[in-house]
Amino acid sequence: MKNKNETRIPLRRAELISPFGVGAISTNNEGINMMTGVLDQWFKGNNVDLADYRFNESRLENILGVKEFRLPPDYRSIFGKSGGSLKNVDLKIPMILFPTWFYCNRCRKMEKLHLADISKKKCKHCNNGYLVQVPFVTVCKHGHIDDFPWNEWVHRDISNKCKGPLKLVSTGGATLTSMRVECTVCGEDYKRSLKGITSKLNNGNISPLVTQVQEGKTFLCTGRKHWFGTNETAHEECLEQPFVLLRNSNNVYYPDVISALYLPGDYSSELKEVIEFLKQEPIAHEIETLKIVIDEKEKIATYLLNKFSVDLQTANNQTIIKALTIIEGESLVVEDNELEDIEKKLRYQEFCSLNEPMDNNHLKVVSEFNEKSNSLVEFKKLGISKIHLVPKLRDTRILFGFERLNSDQSINRDKINKGRELLFRNPSIPENNWLPGYTVYGEGIFIEFNDEVLTNWENSRLVKEHFNLLQSRYKEIEAAGIVMDKELNPRYVMLHTLAHLLISEMIFECGYSTSALRERLFISKEHGKEMNGFLIYTASGDSEGTMGGLVRLGEKDTLLQILERSIDKAKWCSSDPVCTEIGVTSGQGIHSLNIAACHNCTYLPETSCEEFNRFLDRSLIVGLPDTEGIGFFEDYFSK
Repeated sequence: MKNKNETRIPLRRAELISPFGVGAISTNNEGINMMTGVLDQWFKGNNVDLADYRFNESRLENILGVKEFRLPPDYRSIFGKSGGSLKNVDLKIPMILFPTWFYCNRCRKMEKLHLADISKKKCKHCNNGYLVQVPFVTVCKHGHIDDFPWNEWVHRDISNKCKGPLKLVSTGGATLTSMRVECTVCGEDYKRSLKGITSKLNNGNISPLVTQVQEGKTFLCTGRKHWFGTNETAHEECLEQPFVLLRNSNNVYYPDVISALYLPGDYSSELKEVIEFLKQEPIAHEIETLKIVIDEKEKIATYLLNKFSVDLQTANNQTIIKALTIIEGESLVVEDNELEDIEKKLRYQEFCSLNEPMDNNHLKVVSEFNEKSNSLVEFKKLGISKIHLVPKLRDTRILFGFERLNSDQSINRDKINKGRELLFRNPSIPENNWLPGYTVYGEGIFIEFNDEVLTNWENSRLVKEHFNLLQSRYKEIEAAGIVMDKELNPRYVMLHTLAHLLISEMIFECGYSTSALRERLFISKEHGKEMNGFLIYTASGDSEGTMGGLVRLGEKDTLLQILERSIDKAKWCSSDPVCTEIGVTSGQGIHSLNIAACHNCTYLPETSCEEFNRFLDRSLIVGLPDTEGIGFFEDYFSK
């Protein structure tokens, strides 16, 4: 600890967007779990210059209805420096201690602490043991989170006010049956097992806390927004049921992140350069200030041309006016009725850009293989129609909210507004008209498959029967309101699984770790807007881009070898035959939405997968041992 009110947590900027954004739990250097605080407190300090953090991405600003995006503040120490005019120094991300209950590793007595209390970490009861955070929290689907109701649970009384120390006792077993909480003041009758607290009744729809804290009374969510702090705004009325989870469970926190690749406009090269120059900070901010006092674009253009005569030496007034008009048009808010399909629109725009060779400051696409003009038959046998290398791309990722218990990938105005209410204590004030995010340059490989070949394969009776195993489970989960409706078909699962297999193979040669690579799926059967491909890319670069280690693997001969190895390895998992058999009979993974897929064969880090490792099946790649005709690539290896 630096002092009693500060803690050190080694987080990168990108991690403050996902997976450790506002409301998420992370661990500091001393092993204590902390929660990231609200955005209102992110840029509090002396001599703050926001120009260092602002950036723009017009498409996402339109969708999310905000004026700008900001990079999370990086910590800049004043140590060894003099002068009071240094800007943006000593900025800190607000972190709140959570869970607040601890138990002693010796006497097992429990204490509820604040951040200032844990610098000693010694038990005040026995003075020998060290304090350990309890492993359980309660959450509800509205995003609230609170400590497990230890007092209420052990006393079987919702209104209990006992202040006596509790004990968290373990008899050494590996299940919750071996754990119990005891009140050391109220006597022998006040002991209670933790058996079943994390279970879900009635097919996962009912929390045991609702009826089992006190017989005859209903225990509801406390409405606690712990990331808001400790004042009255951190609580609100909530009538939802709370569920008990382990504090490090995946479903404690699902960040709502929207991302977009940079897309060039259909403008002349001169106009593009002017637009990009005017969008830079602090120039963009200065233009917004000018609009307040100057109504006419002609006068603003003249002012800019005079002030930035060196940078705009090839431009004239008319070019600058047109650039200002385009930028202004890009900032118009997207209508609510357009949001429902916005993700599809974003993907289709990106798909079209990646489908054709191009070269500009933020996106470069190079054709490596095209079935119409290339004689290499091996890729045609694999059903591949195009391979494009992407030596440079710009990826923008924005945090606009979060969820607990279940993840909903849809985007609508209600969800965006609720997300802002979770991220900000005061979301409606003008100075909070922003969201956190980051923009980095990377590289990638884009692979597109032949639509006719995919259609013939997925129309097979055997493929349809096999896919129904997954689709029926998905429909059950969808009917329960756990996941949203989506376009799910055999090609989606097959291409998604192939992307995972390729990433797992590429890490051995590209120089990146698994978590540094990502997939971006472009899959749709919508008439006239068909998409059958995916982009494997890294956004681990900086403003100068990357070293080319990934894009080099997209060269024809190298990629063919990687594809063949990936498909060949998919034939066998180290957990087989269990992996395949369990997947076929009952499903596996989150909500049982995988078939032949597990941690030993296809799973990737959550930062790499768009679907949180759902909708995966090796069977659709290589088939089943006792059934031929299911795998898309079966014929390739049989010839």
